[in-house]
Amino acid sequence: MSENLKSKTAKGIGWGFTDNVLSSGITALANIFLARILSPEDFGIIAMTTIFMTLSTSLVDSGFTGALTRKKDAVKADFDTVFHFNLGVSVILYFVLYFSAPAISVFFSQEILTPVIRILGLSLIINALGIVQRIILVRRIDFRTQAIISFISSITAGVAAIATALLGYGVWSLVILQILKLAVNSALLWVFSSWHPGLQFSSKSFREMFSFGGRLLVTSIVSTLWSEMYSLIIGRMYTSSILGQYSRADKVKGMVTSNVSMVMQKVSYPVLASIQDEGERQVKVYRKVLKTTVLISFTAVFGLWAVAGPFTLTLFGEKWLPSVHYLKILCFSGVFLPLMICSANVINADGRSDITLLLEILKTVLGLVPVVFGIFFDIDALLWSMVAVSALLYLVHAYCVSRVIRYSVGRQLLDILPIFLISVFMALAVNLMNSLGIHYVLLLFLQIAAGGAITVLIYEFVYRSEEYRDIRNEIIRIIRRRK
Repeated sequence: MSENLKSKTAKGIGWGFTDNVLSSGITALANIFLARILSPEDFGIIAMTTIFMTLSTSLVDSGFTGALTRKKDAVKADFDTVFHFNLGVSVILYFVLYFSAPAISVFFSQEILTPVIRILGLSLIINALGIVQRIILVRRIDFRTQAIISFISSITAGVAAIATALLGYGVWSLVILQILKLAVNSALLWVFSSWHPGLQFSSKSFREMFSFGGRLLVTSIVSTLWSEMYSLIIGRMYTSSILGQYSRADKVKGMVTSNVSMVMQKVSYPVLASIQDEGERQVKVYRKVLKTTVLISFTAVFGLWAVAGPFTLTLFGEKWLPSVHYLKILCFSGVFLPLMICSANVINADGRSDITLLLEILKTVLGLVPVVFGIFFDIDALLWSMVAVSALLYLVHAYCVSRVIRYSVGRQLLDILPIFLISVFMALAVNLMNSLGIHYVLLLFLQIAAGGAITVLIYEFVYRSEEYRDIRNEIIRIIRRRK
């Protein structure tokens, strides 16, 4: 990897994590306060809307984000075309959601879903207004600007949501959190961006990008069905309170898995796409991305498994204690998500969105297995079958990577294995501390300190990882620069 590309990627990863920490971190902090004020039922109501909102967002994007990011010779007509298409589709889908809301509320037996969906639906239009500006920043690997925007929008929305929750607005404070964050984000993207839409709409540009993006669209829809169908089943078969507990556990797991995946995807995709015709170089870059992703995600996910009880009690309170059991199981399935997203990333960067689509279809078909277990048995059966399905799906993803670039499944697993063993050792050592019998707040801090110390000592003196050194050096560089 050239020094310029290596430096650009390292800075992108650094600012990408900063962006996610500022965005997801502040939003997560707001959710911690909201979880202490609101009830599991309130969070369950919002979880019931997720599949409909996520599917609609995928349809608005229609795969054009990936297609436009990947296009090397993009011109103004391409950006204008994507903007007008996304905005038009968002308006249409908003009206579909508006008139479907009563039927959805009947399905879940929750009358409040009708107004909630009608207000949340506005986020589709708000988001569409800033998609192209965000793509431009991603193409430039400019995550510094995105981090600033995320900080402002997350703080604004978080403060407003907490204030309304304290005033007794219940589930509406969660609606405000989502809507206001997107509104401020889109407004700031317009302020910070030098690009503004013209009136062009190129049918040629549309056809070119849709030939690639269309498959990504179907991929995204299938992926959403796979990831959100469990909330749909739990919401329909059980209670909003149980769904709220499951949703809380899934969100906590997602703070680790999704954030790591999103950062590595945003940073590595434009880099891998820029060297899509250089086979050996692409393998080298992808190995680096994979091992960096695994180092961060495995350490965090297995660490989360070890501290799940004290973590939940400290942050959310005793009313969320049932979610600890769900969280521990979800951690095992969560370790595979960043790996699958990494795999899909390199496949898409190589232009093989057809393979990604087939993988997502397979994922959805296999995803029906946990649904069956959830319907005929219980939530535990659903969650453990998710773990088995996720493990199988990762192996299939790894095989597909080996068919696209010269990076065999065996080499991928060997690259992952040392980091996996270190993370498991750290987690087991930290988990033993749960028997100390001390207050959960103090226990949490001791566990985090012990887990961090064990991890650093192993990577410093036992297993010399280049990826660890790169992360360590980047953190030191940022600290020194701020001093």
